[in-house]
Amino acid sequence: MSGLQKPSIYRELIDELVRVCKDGQGQIGAQRARKGVWNQNATPDFIPEQHEINLLLRGMSTADREIVAGMLAQEVVTGVFETLKVLEHFQIEPFKDGYEGSPFNDFIGRLADWEWPRAQSDAPPNGGPATPSGNSGVTDGPT
Repeated sequence: MSGLQKPSIYRELIDELVRVCKDGQGQIGAQRARKGVWNQNATPDFIPEQHEINLLLRGMSTADREIVAGMLAQEVVTGVFETLKVLEHFQIEPFKDGYEGSPFNDFIGRLADWEWPRAQSDAPPNGGPATPSGNSGVTDGPT
C-alpha cells in the first residue's frame, strides 16, 4: 500500500513475532524434536504423555525428527498468522491493514527477510523519483 503510515509499534511487534518464530519460543519444540527428547524429566509415572513423546522421538531417524521439527516450527508461524488475521478482522489498531494489504502479509514478508517500506519522511519530495541532487534524471536530448 503506497503512502501507508503505520505507528512504529506496528513494525516492532511484527519484527518481534518474526524473531520469536525464528529464534525464540517458536523454536523450542523444534529443538526438542531434533534432540529426540521432548521432556527429560518425563517418566512413565510422571507426565506419562510426554514420556510417550520421548519414546516416539527416540524411535525416529534423524531425518524424520527433522521433518517433525519443521512441522512444529511451522505451527508456531501458523498461530501468529492466524492471530494477525483475527486482529485485522476485529479492526484492532494498528492491525486493520498492512503495508502489503494485511498485517499477516507483512509478517510473512518479514519472515522471508522482506524490507520494510521507507518511512514517508525518507520518500522523495512530492512523490517524485529519488535522484541525486543536481541530477534531474533527464538527458540533454537526442544527439
